[in-house]
Amino acid sequence: MVSALRFFFTVTLDRPDLSRRLVLARFPRKLPAVLSVEEVGQLLEAAPGIKYKAILGTPYGAGLRVSEVASLKVDDIDSKCMLIRVEQGIVAGFFVPSHPGPRRTAPNGPGHLAATGLGHGA
Repeated sequence: MVSALRFFFTVTLDRPDLSRRLVLARFPRKLPAVLSVEEVGQLLEAAPGIKYKAILGTPYGAGLRVSEVASLKVDDIDSKCMLIRVEQGIVAGFFVPSHPGPRRTAPNGPGHLAATGLGHGA
């Protein structure tokens, strides 16, 4: 908004003296709320079946963002190699491991995606 006003005063009105008084107000950024390990466990346990646990646990275990998950297609999940291809987002164009790392709690072992009917191995 400040840039638009600065342009208006400087270019449209030809009054750069007025645009010098405009100050950009900066607000402190808030950190996002992060679920605890217990809360994630409760979330996954609340899922009604193994299919829904895989749908919740796979993106969490891979560290994907909501926008990255929303753009996933079935062909992006390779259950044989346990990889997820991310086309959009910060890690765009990369393969992300869909299995849990050393500190992850998602229930994604070998064959987990195939057991739910998701991925290429199904």
